Amino acid sequence: MGEGIKLAILCCNYTNLAEREDLYEVPARLEIKRFPCGGHIEITDILRAFREGAEGVCVCACEQGTCHNGKGNERAEKKVVGARAILQEIGISPERLSFYYVPRLDAEAFVEDVKAFFSKILKEKVEERGK
Repeated sequence: MGEGIKLAILCCNYTNLAEREDLYEVPARLEIKRFPCGGHIEITDILRAFREGAEGVCVCACEQGTCHNGKGNERAEKKVVGARAILQEIGISPERLSFYYVPRLDAEAFVEDVKAFFSKILKEKVEERGK
């Protein structure tokens, strides 16, 4: 059922060493975009992912206190908050956008966050169909 769902994952290069093969348990079309730092992810990148057909967008940045650029992870979180407000204004559920602090270079934590996010999006899609 989830194979038709497209998820966009925007992440700091340091939070994600995982490849698509590591995410084989997520039955979705995945688009992973890596940035030099979570702070480089812009609201426009998030909105573009939705415009390009993503059912959900997941933004991942380094855990607090571990960002190699100091506060890039905090900037990423603030941009997610701003993007959620815009999504609300244009009629897209802000719940379709998630933010995770991920331990640096920890593919397992990253994979678990993506799986949890996919489950959340899938549940929302099932509820929409039931209405």
